[in-house]
Amino acid sequence: MIPVTALPGIGKARAALLEKLGVRSAEELLALYPRRYEDRSLVIPIADFMLHLGEPVSIVAAVLEPPRQSRTRGGREITTVRIGDRTGELTATFFNNPYIREKLRPGRVFHFYGRANPKMLMNLVAPQVEELRPGAAPGIYPVYPLTAGLNQRQLRRWMKAAYEQAGESLEDPLPAGLREKYHLAGLQEAVAAVHFPADRQAVLWGRRRLIFEEFLYFQLGLQLFSGREKAANQFPVQPPGSGFCALQPFTPTPSQRRAVGEILADMGGGYAMNRLLQGDVGSGKTYVAGEAVYGALAAGYQAAIMAPTEILARQHAEYFRPLFEKLGFATGLLTGSMTDREKREVCAGLAEGRLRLVVGTHALLQSRVQFENLGLVIADEQHRFGVRQRAALAAKGKTPHVLVMSATPIPRTMALMVWGDLDLSVLDGVPAGRKQTITRLIGSEKRGLLREFMERQIAGGGQVYIVCPLVEESEETDLESAERLFGALKERYGAQADRIHGKMKQQQKDAAMAGFVAGQTKILVSTTVIEVGVNVPAATLMIIVNAERFGLSQLHQLRGRVGRGTRQSYCVLVSDLQKDKTRERLEYFCSTTDGFAISEKDLQLRGPGDFFGNLQHGLPKMKIADMAEDMELLTLSNRCAKRMLQYDPALSADYNQGIREKVFALFHGEETAFN
Repeated sequence: MIPVTALPGIGKARAALLEKLGVRSAEELLALYPRRYEDRSLVIPIADFMLHLGEPVSIVAAVLEPPRQSRTRGGREITTVRIGDRTGELTATFFNNPYIREKLRPGRVFHFYGRANPKMLMNLVAPQVEELRPGAAPGIYPVYPLTAGLNQRQLRRWMKAAYEQAGESLEDPLPAGLREKYHLAGLQEAVAAVHFPADRQAVLWGRRRLIFEEFLYFQLGLQLFSGREKAANQFPVQPPGSGFCALQPFTPTPSQRRAVGEILADMGGGYAMNRLLQGDVGSGKTYVAGEAVYGALAAGYQAAIMAPTEILARQHAEYFRPLFEKLGFATGLLTGSMTDREKREVCAGLAEGRLRLVVGTHALLQSRVQFENLGLVIADEQHRFGVRQRAALAAKGKTPHVLVMSATPIPRTMALMVWGDLDLSVLDGVPAGRKQTITRLIGSEKRGLLREFMERQIAGGGQVYIVCPLVEESEETDLESAERLFGALKERYGAQADRIHGKMKQQQKDAAMAGFVAGQTKILVSTTVIEVGVNVPAATLMIIVNAERFGLSQLHQLRGRVGRGTRQSYCVLVSDLQKDKTRERLEYFCSTTDGFAISEKDLQLRGPGDFFGNLQHGLPKMKIADMAEDMELLTLSNRCAKRMLQYDPALSADYNQGIREKVFALFHGEETAFN
């Protein structure tokens, strides 16, 4: 390894800044891939400048006269210079740039790259400037992730130095036969192409190799280190019969029956279950989880269900406790807000085996929580936890069965990537009798009509959620707050209105939720604390204020709080924002209730980093691969990984040693965790 301080221009201070980006050596610097590219090769004539207002433009022009300097009233230094090509002239403006005056000498030809500002016609504001040598032309420039104190020009210069010193010594871990079979560039060729691209085709060619390689290591590691094939079934379960199903007031859907069959088959097989139950909001995951719990309890084991919020944990406990007590199994609840005495009683019951099922929040992860015979762990709303937390709960037993549930529907191939150490069951139907929720987008000028509609819903026996983006008013924004809106509704509707948000004490939240579930209150003003899992069948109207502040998947989760009974339900988005992309996003949401389609759209709009959040918490992070954009390579590399392990299950063959080293390095970091 060549330390970065061996590169010209990098001392201790700059090395410390690079370390914030995970870079300590020239080799690691070469693995800092561009986030995107600026194609400056498309040079426009100045005569066409007005056709590109609001867009980044690339111009090659000569300096026509010496730069002029002036100052604003606030003391800001402004430098302006006239530039021209054969088609016309233009003014370039720079702010607080004392060096530009010496650089821009009349008669010299420069490349200017910046945004054509619609507010300053025929004026290129604060462009990047490079002098062009005779015969040279602008090209494609990589744009790297930065940290405060570093700039793009420095990184590009250091990247060239790093390649000159370390590029030729990069050993390609992928065998020549594999590269040929999957049409992949060599490592040195790919690294040069992504950092110093000759054209757009070179970028695509280099990225293809590096993305494929990253996906390949990831999937090989999941297979090698998840331990899913090695964990023998310590808690075998026989089909428990129809006891739990007989207590339900509905008939399970075909997809629910299929999922239950898959889960019970896993729990009765030769290996411990590691399964993801993925289903859209309202698809009936809780019933399926109950059947899994019943199988474990009937076989003599204990089960634990972990939920992300106290509201959801208490709701699960209220649903499961009477059912399992009828079947002869004691159920407990464990949350952070309980008294120490209550917690001690639950912990004693679990340790002695008197309590057979416990439902709880992160409180279940405390060291004092011990089980006599934990056979099944269920993590509800998996996207709120992450791998490490579900692994911590599973570690309280001797390789218990693990079922994780998610209402964030994503494509099957992508689910295999995100939850690669899990088998997958999908609920693709909704319980009988439920109607599709009607969704509409309105402006705040229609609030009067909305209030009348809300009152008609309440008069007809329905209940209303109103979700706000803020808890309290803020001077920095005019967004609606839950407290302000609740105050106004309280004046008009009295005891019919209540509110719930994260800043309230747990007892207050419990009381507000209990009143709404019981139908005592008709209007519940809330923040996104009710996003996950809350089940009130009488709720028929969801109003989301400042809807532009929420992501599509979050809006879908909120909409899922209504439409859980047999009545027609509605979701109304209130937004005055007129930006084209925002309106398009909200109108798209109104057009479909398909969670899979919505999540794909959300993924496209927000990118995998924001969309997945901590879905992959505990698994290695991607450096260049993008799960939204690179599905074809994900599928191809998945096929390659399976084929490799079929012929060489431990990657022990000589020709796979380079790959084996990379996989081990990727998965042996401190943050990596599996079930």
